[in-house]
Amino acid sequence: MSKNIVFDTNILLDMVMHRSVRESKALRLMSQCADRRLNPMCVSLSLKDVDYIVKVNIKRDFKDAAEGVERETVRQLVSRIGWTSVESILKVCEVAAVDGRVCEDALTLRSVHPDYEDDLIVAASRQVDADMVVTGDKDMIRHFPDLCVSVEDALARVEKMDGQ
Repeated sequence: MSKNIVFDTNILLDMVMHRSVRESKALRLMSQCADRRLNPMCVSLSLKDVDYIVKVNIKRDFKDAAEGVERETVRQLVSRIGWTSVESILKVCEVAAVDGRVCEDALTLRSVHPDYEDDLIVAASRQVDADMVVTGDKDMIRHFPDLCVSVEDALARVEKMDGQ
């Protein structure tokens, strides 16, 4: 039976934007998932966030582009980079949907964790019977210790598995 490992938006961004020290560990974790026949997943809402955040960062990085050709190059880059980032995630991750039930379930989590967006990730992960949510969000890890783990902890757990 395949184990579901959900990657939170911040970990997906680390991987596609090559940011933070977590990137290499997250990529190693993704590789270990493939080697051990685990099921890497993401939540559908994360994909639109990745698209948006990647585009915003590219625009910011090139905000002073000169007129003419450079500006057109940046415009084309921005229009493609979000799509490419989402496509790369979809090549390796199954998607956990956010439907009305997940939205309602997330509301019940507010007394534990007061961030609705994070609660949607947790509720969607629970709906797909995820074994863990890999996140860089320390509050999520603290508030949902039965489900949410750091990339380092997830990697250690996965590397202890026997390649089922």
